[in-house]
Amino acid sequence: MIGVGWSVVSPGTATDGAPEPAGPTTAASPTPTPMPSRSPGQVIGGLASDHRPPTPVPSTPVPLVANTKAFPGPITCDLIPQGWAVTRVGTRQNGDPSQQELTDPNLQNPEQYHAQSRYLRIRASQLMDEGEGLTADKYSTPWTDLPKVRAGKNEAIITPGNSRNGRRELFVRQGKSIRVVVISNNAYNLGWNQATLLRFAGSCHYKK
Repeated sequence: MIGVGWSVVSPGTATDGAPEPAGPTTAASPTPTPMPSRSPGQVIGGLASDHRPPTPVPSTPVPLVANTKAFPGPITCDLIPQGWAVTRVGTRQNGDPSQQELTDPNLQNPEQYHAQSRYLRIRASQLMDEGEGLTADKYSTPWTDLPKVRAGKNEAIITPGNSRNGRRELFVRQGKSIRVVVISNNAYNLGWNQATLLRFAGSCHYKK
């Protein structure tokens, strides 16, 4: 699990342009900040040994459109990046059969993108209680003590970063249940900001 740093946030102040926390804040109270987390071998932005030019970002972000076909696997989303396709990948984790990966099947010159920087991945997870309250995987601080943003009607935790950068990892709790939808956006070719990532994530839910 990943440790959590601490910072002080003034009341009503959204850090880094992010949406206001879902819950109330108190003046000069310590606010835990979730730290970036990566799966084993995951690379965001390419390897240090990769000397290709910077990964291109489209001047116009890929728009979200209504999804008319349920995703394969346990999770589906009501919105989808226009023209993108979904496949099942990965292995069993937390009792769920797969992860889902969204990619652009018509991407031009894919070789210009660094390793693993052209997909968005969704996986099923759940909050766990190891004696200190419910925690999301990759975090050691209880869910109730972490700063939140909103993804649609649900509470979410987002990894730190500039709000103009939608290449972030997002943990979206499904209502008051222990089920969580985890969305990891590594796709430079989406050109999304944080607001678009939250809008997409807010449309994702378990099928049943």
